[in-house]
Amino acid sequence: MTMPSNIPQVSAPLPWQAETWKRLNQQLAQEQLPHALLLTGLQYTGKARLALALARLLLCATPAGGLNCGKCHSCELSASGSHGDFRWLEPAGASRVIKIDQIREVVEFTGKTASFGLRKVIVIAPAENMNISAANALLKVLEEPGSNTYLILVCHRPHGLPATIRSRCQFLRPASPSAGESLDWLDRISASRAESEHLLNLAGERPLL
Repeated sequence: MTMPSNIPQVSAPLPWQAETWKRLNQQLAQEQLPHALLLTGLQYTGKARLALALARLLLCATPAGGLNCGKCHSCELSASGSHGDFRWLEPAGASRVIKIDQIREVVEFTGKTASFGLRKVIVIAPAENMNISAANALLKVLEEPGSNTYLILVCHRPHGLPATIRSRCQFLRPASPSAGESLDWLDRISASRAESEHLLNLAGERPLL
């Protein structure tokens, strides 16, 4: 999994994630959003999109309508991938593994003050690709979270993570799309409903694939 490219000004959740998104906004408004979230569910159903939308909302200086505003300097930086308070970790290069050096950089990052005085956000995707040394190093962040620091783990196979990691995160399983929701979404990028049905069938009911 790679960080979504061609990031728009405003990052919104996918239509079938509306209820999950409402809950996250309520938690944020009530200052009850967990510092460590584990987003789990079927692959290619939009968990990374949801993680990105939440990360950008947390970093935005002037959120609007429950989304990042897309206009502030923080939104400009997060769209370009150059926000100093944002880290997106994934396997580097040809490796399929997230290594301990990457997590050590995150541990150091969490100890710093947020550049914009708001929040720091880390997304790890897919989290189960951390090797055992990296997972053990991440425990330090989970046990002693930095001030205003949020960790979002995107995970297709929760049991691929050590129990020590899982127990320190709040599980969040966004709804998977129904066939109708997937087809409505695919209709916007395909030539016809028949093409959407063909693509969805080829992808095994996983619309983002």
